[in-house]
Amino acid sequence: MRKVAYTLFTLVCLIQCSEFEVIDGIQFRQYADSVIDFSSQYSSGNWSANRALGKENVYPNYGDIPNAWASQYADTKREYLVLGIDTLQTIRIIEIYETLNPGAVDTVYIRNANTQTWERIYSKPTITNLPTVARKFTIFLALETTYMVDAIRIAINSPEVPGWNEIDAVALTGQRSKQE
Repeated sequence: MRKVAYTLFTLVCLIQCSEFEVIDGIQFRQYADSVIDFSSQYSSGNWSANRALGKENVYPNYGDIPNAWASQYADTKREYLVLGIDTLQTIRIIEIYETLNPGAVDTVYIRNANTQTWERIYSKPTITNLPTVARKFTIFLALETTYMVDAIRIAINSPEVPGWNEIDAVALTGQRSKQE
């Protein structure tokens, strides 16, 4: 029983201690640090695609806050963000910090750094009845990728979740490239 309790404690710690870049020399967590592409942005300053980079600075606050990315218009079309990461890594966990009208993220892709091909790793209908609070949308992959990843593409079904759908940050957790 003690062994089970210790294992459970360790697992909870690995999930809860995500502020650290390296956990027990195994898991590596980093934030998106470059914008590769986007469907639109509200402006080139406030609410720009660049506002989705780096550590969260709006979350856990909820609202129309200039330090998060927002599309140019609310509810007119599907939107997307393509973000890059500096250090190649495998992926096991993705965290998307939604800080205004969460639930519009319906598809997530990651890019194989070697082949430059995209793999869809999440696809579900939008969630239209979430409370009006910020959320850290966490995707746990059943199996960690066997390849190194260099980018993530987040697809947003904006017309399904009324109002602007703002994203503050994107974090990826897995194992760092042995070349780093």
